[in-house]
Amino acid sequence: MDSFRARIGDKEYALKRSLEGALSVDGHEVTHELLPLGNGRHLLRIGAKSYEVELGGTGDQENSLLVYVNNRAFTVELDNETTMLLKQIEAGQPTRVHAAVLRAPMPGRISKLLVAQGELVEAGQGIIVLEAMKMENELRAPAAGIVKTVRVKEGDAVEKNALLLELS
Repeated sequence: MDSFRARIGDKEYALKRSLEGALSVDGHEVTHELLPLGNGRHLLRIGAKSYEVELGGTGDQENSLLVYVNNRAFTVELDNETTMLLKQIEAGQPTRVHAAVLRAPMPGRISKLLVAQGELVEAGQGIIVLEAMKMENELRAPAAGIVKTVRVKEGDAVEKNALLLELS
């Protein structure tokens, strides 16, 4: 699941998108559809309402976009889980970093490590590729956090439930 925070003017919204594409805004699921109209314009349907949307480029901030909705300009600031976490750390605020572990869901061989110790990861981010029965399986972070310990290296054979990685 991807989580974002969007700010438009003085209003802030919590957005979540599931792997299946479902969208929720401030905890409420939103029925939506985005249809291309051409020339960078799209028709956005939210529930029974329709909006013509066009991206106008980046805004003043690194994480902002200029968006035209029905020919009216809005600056939208977007933060993903990682940028939200970094802003909390910089401000000295309590963070939502979770201690978690990643265990092998099946026996196999570690074919690729996608992160290293000390890296900041988002919930759902791919962190290890495990080869099992000649198929590669990308294992994802169970929570946002910092990679505390990587217990395996590329080429290692692992059993089911073997400890692969710790997050703090």
